[in-house]
Amino acid sequence: MLKTTVSGSGPSLIWAHGLMLSMTLEDTTGWFHPTQEDGIRRIRYDARGHGHSPGGTASSAYLWTSQADDMLGVASEHATTPRALGGHSMGSASALLAALKQPELTSCLILATPPTAWQTRPNQVRRYRQMQRLIEQRGIASLLRLAAQNPALPNWLLQAHPDHASASLRALSGMRADALMAILDAACACDLPAVSALQQLEVPTLILAWRDDPIHPLETAEQLATALPLAELQIISDANDLQHWPRTISDFVRRHAPG
Repeated sequence: MLKTTVSGSGPSLIWAHGLMLSMTLEDTTGWFHPTQEDGIRRIRYDARGHGHSPGGTASSAYLWTSQADDMLGVASEHATTPRALGGHSMGSASALLAALKQPELTSCLILATPPTAWQTRPNQVRRYRQMQRLIEQRGIASLLRLAAQNPALPNWLLQAHPDHASASLRALSGMRADALMAILDAACACDLPAVSALQQLEVPTLILAWRDDPIHPLETAEQLATALPLAELQIISDANDLQHWPRTISDFVRRHAPG
């Protein structure tokens, strides 16, 4: 059973967090969700093996396609249709694949900092394999030390909010090594759908991207914006603009989702 929270009232937004992160991390950073009620019913959950959700060691359960099924399961249990789907990084991939599976039940889609995909994916796969070797040889504590020395966030964000790197480390430190190995195996096997499939998705889509992050390259966001027929792309490069993302997301959902 996935750890799920429901808050607020209004049009429903099903939301998924990023790889090696959690709902708690998102609450700490405030990147995507407001601190007060804003007319959106937010249905959020910790992905398998993350946060307070259980997870096994079968990598198939962590594939983006499997996570899309998890999102649709949460949506079926907690939301009427149509409903908005969204997520950050890995969670945005889950939301995109879920929308492709049930476009008729998706009022709109929010893709925040989409992950590496297509031609940039192989480099990211090499990073994941390096992380696995480090875990195998020295344990997850060594991975935590490496992550502390090389925070996976844009420099402009770290300068404004150095505590966000610590929040990411806390999320990672709570993961089991065997589950994390399976999660990374699955990540190595994943990629976004072909452009030809995306061109068929007639769902209003908001793409939120930030600059100077090789793990979430602008290239992916721009290619998605070109491929998806009803996409809007917003790009930021400073922490002041990041503060507006929660309201931007809520406004987009209200614009496209019924109450």
